[in-house]
Amino acid sequence: MRTDAGTTLAEILVVVAILAAAAIVAVPAGADLLSSARAEAGAREMATTFSALRFKSVALRRYRGLLFERRGRDWVYFEVEDGNGNGLRTAEVRSGVDRTVSGPHRLEDDVEKATPGVPPGGPFPEVPPGSARVDETSDPVQFGSSDLVSFSPAGSASSGTLYVTDRRNGLAAVVLYGPTARVRVWRFDPWRRRWSL
Repeated sequence: MRTDAGTTLAEILVVVAILAAAAIVAVPAGADLLSSARAEAGAREMATTFSALRFKSVALRRYRGLLFERRGRDWVYFEVEDGNGNGLRTAEVRSGVDRTVSGPHRLEDDVEKATPGVPPGGPFPEVPPGSARVDETSDPVQFGSSDLVSFSPAGSASSGTLYVTDRRNGLAAVVLYGPTARVRVWRFDPWRRRWSL
């Protein structure tokens, strides 16, 4: 009985074809995972920022917050502080009565490719308990009629949602419950088309 130690060209081509097919399936799935991870990391970064501002507000006995501003395709935010004891107001920040503590900041500077927004490919269901839909034209900063998130010296906050994307297909959301300033980070599963904590 005699065995050959070599392989034929046909065998090599079959192995290469199988590996290529596996790569075609694996690469997009890996890219989707990376995309979701970036959006979720950006949302967690903003959740940490919200929590830090709540503690600053209570410790300083003064309203503190973030004012978001759209600049072309990008979003920036400023840390702001109440200057006259009546809470934060966008008009008072713009006039200088409520002062800007720091900024402009870009989320993308802290988490690669993460920014407030909703990716293309929507519409997507709104984060629970909402029942509407959001798409890439939706305002990602949903805290009432302004783009201002406010934290009070008593420990409460504005209620609302901040959507975060990587501009590809990753989508996450930071939900802030006002009376207790509880922060939750939700992530959207593009395969199941639903939100989870």
